[in-house]
This record gives sequence, structure tokens and C-alpha cells, in this order.
Amino acid sequence: MTSYGRRTRRTFVGIALAGALTAGLASCGAGTGDAKPDGRLSGALDGIPQDAAGGYLTYWDVKESRRLLGKDKELYGTLDGYGIPELVQSRYESDPARTAHGFDETDVDTSVQLAAQSGRLTGRFDVAAITAALRKRGWTEDKTDGGALLRDKPAEVTVSASVRSSSFGQGGGVPPLVAPERSVADDPAYQAVVGCIGEDTYHATFYGKDPKSRLPGLTLFAIGARAGDDGASRERLCALTQSAEGARGVADVLKAKTAKGERFAGATVEVGGGKTPMVTMEWANGTASGLRPGSQNQTGELPRLLMPPR
Repeated sequence: MTSYGRRTRRTFVGIALAGALTAGLASCGAGTGDAKPDGRLSGALDGIPQDAAGGYLTYWDVKESRRLLGKDKELYGTLDGYGIPELVQSRYESDPARTAHGFDETDVDTSVQLAAQSGRLTGRFDVAAITAALRKRGWTEDKTDGGALLRDKPAEVTVSASVRSSSFGQGGGVPPLVAPERSVADDPAYQAVVGCIGEDTYHATFYGKDPKSRLPGLTLFAIGARAGDDGASRERLCALTQSAEGARGVADVLKAKTAKGERFAGATVEVGGGKTPMVTMEWANGTASGLRPGSQNQTGELPRLLMPPR
């Protein structure tokens, strides 16, 4: 079980999830005495306010993604961009990212991007360089707790020596520089799903707890990619369900994609125990269409199975 460090955890909520949490967390004990997990994925989610748990959320371990992309561009090409919008934008500009935005991917450790056109990067940032670059682009500068605030309405950027947060949506909502009192990492459903896909995942997408974004009987599902000791990459879909009956239904839907001739032929689908079972589907990544790490964010083949029809 992951060791716990940084700050004291608040009492768990969501009694309906007790079955799933008991199976995965009982050995560590759940309650007010527990503190936040130290894992890289949980640490990144710890910077995202809990009110974002309902929406789409994507995570990159930027350091590991860069290493993997350098190793095999064909297999890991979908990671290119590393969840850094400014890096992608700079490819269409005359100046490189460091000149245009004051930083580049070599400064970033982790990235979390949200559906609301906002995101949070951790790493090592030169506040003066980022401020100067954005002011040169016409942004205005202000102060905020722990760092600098820059605006170019409706866009906002806050930056400190270790965090850079941004929002490009009409609603604002820049993730805080300092971890909020209640974060996505505190959410019991996210804890259970993170435990399933693994803290060492280098890329993961959580498809949100909003009931409108998932089938009835599902609480949360995510897809995470991990590189094994043998160098091979595998992806795992983890779906936290609300009942044994719901879990069987989810498993049946996923198993249909593992039949001969299907893209995921040979993948394994399993149903966990407890009152709110976790359903898992795991497959090997490959260079074929739809099987590269992160490809499901583009094809939507598996996520659509677990979302209401539109």
C-alpha cells in the first residue's frame, strides 16, 4: 500500500463506496488519521480542487513521457505535447515555447488538464522569465498568493517557482498554486480508481463523476498507461461500479471488444469483489491504430461504451 505523507487527510465521504474502498484501502486504515498519498499521480491530483472531480481530467508524467517518446516515436507519438497547451501552440508560432511563454517541456514534471480549458503544471519555473514573456505578448501583471498572476482576458496564468496554472475558458477557474483544502485526491472514487490504474502510470484520463457523462451504475472510470520493467507498455481501464449487477453489465460490454477480429482481441476483462466492484480491462499497447498509449482519447472507442448515447 502506498505510504502517506504531506498533510492530514479529512474524514472519508461517500459511504456508498465503502465496499470498493474496503477492498483496496482497508490494510492502510481509512479515517481522519490518514494523510495524503505521496505517489506522483495522487500528488498531481492533490493540486486540483475537488469540485473538478465531476469533469474530464487528463494526467501526464511529463518526464516519463519524454523518455518514452525519445525511445520509440512511433509507439509513443500520441504523448507528443505532454499536456502542455503552450507547447502545442508554440509550434504554430515563430518563436519556440521558451521565448514565447517563458518555459518549455524540460521545466515540467507533471501536467493535469481539465475539461474547462484549464490546467496545472508542476516542475521548476522561472517566474521572471514567464512574466516577461507574457507581458511582451500584451498580458497584464498582478500579484497572487504565492506567485505572479497574469491576465489576457479571458485567459489567466498564475505561476510560482514550482507550479504554473492556467485557464483559457470564459469561466476562469485557474487551479490554485497551493494544494486546496479539499482536492480530487481526497475523493474516495478517485482514490479507488488511482489504486487500480497505478500511481506509476505515465498517462491517465479520468472521464468524470458527472452522472451525465457515464452510464447508470458507474461511479467513475479511467484509462491509464504504465511501462513495465520489461519495457513494454500496457493500458488498463478501471471502472468503479455501484453494484455487482452493474459490474457484470459493464464487463459484458467490454468483453464484446475482446472477441476475435475486434481491436482488443485477447485483452483481459475482470470483475472485482465487494458491494461496489471494480471492473478492469487490460491490453498491450502497440503501433496499430487505436492501440497507442492515449489513443482512446482520440478514437473514444472504449469510453463511448461507458457513456450515455448522444
